[in-house]
Amino acid sequence: MSDFIACSTLKEVDFGRPDTLVIAVNNRSVLVREADGKLELPCLRDFPETVLTPEKGISLGSLRGRECAGFLIGDCQLDGCSFVEMRTAFTRISPDGCFALCRAKSLIEWKMRRSFCGTCGGRLAPSASDIAMKCPACGAAYYPQLAPAVIVAITRGNEILLAHNRRFSGNVHSLIAGFVEAGENIEQAVAREILEETSLTVGNIRYAGSQSWPFPNSLMLGFTAEYVSGSLELADNELESAGWFTADSLPELPEKGSIARAIIDDFCTKKRFFG
Repeated sequence: MSDFIACSTLKEVDFGRPDTLVIAVNNRSVLVREADGKLELPCLRDFPETVLTPEKGISLGSLRGRECAGFLIGDCQLDGCSFVEMRTAFTRISPDGCFALCRAKSLIEWKMRRSFCGTCGGRLAPSASDIAMKCPACGAAYYPQLAPAVIVAITRGNEILLAHNRRFSGNVHSLIAGFVEAGENIEQAVAREILEETSLTVGNIRYAGSQSWPFPNSLMLGFTAEYVSGSLELADNELESAGWFTADSLPELPEKGSIARAIIDDFCTKKRFFG
């Protein structure tokens, strides 16, 4: 059974419960306390009254039996706490903690962007029956929208294709990835994205797993695929370099905690789809 039980409606935070766990999000970072090498969340009682405001908060549910709330905050100095990049936090908390973090970031930012109705311009209000913002004037409903993206490990014999995106830090190389476009199914998106970015064609496309990626609202769908034909030619807009690597000659890789790293690690240990 999951240690995180999510709310099924948009509820305001109960400020009368000082032991409520707080996921305080600032852009791509989260405010945490480090204890015995692990990351812990602060509580409502730890924050000055002016830091957490009701309009920038949302009740998320319960985490390990305690109420849990998410807030958007600015710079904040809190005794014993510091901001940690959320991708780093993924590697140091439980899967249920990751679920709560991702839900907090996705829902809070979505709620802050949904103040007015796109149909009639009326002010929206949280739905009492589901996760939605609704217009009292015209009845229009707005739900959180996910942007599905595919990320693919392409193999050629004992080699894997890894690429350096212009937006990556350092010399990190990762898998080929891109967003699903309107009208496509997932397999079509995998084949198209690879062809556009690398000029390669692939086959034997197989699902490998998924990960919430709330930067700001993606769902990463992981796949493996096998090289079929073509010469490696990179599109000019995203990829700076790419190459075929064996498990014992890898470049700098993404941090652990991402689905990209998990799939690459599976390739190196010949687990799951690579055995």
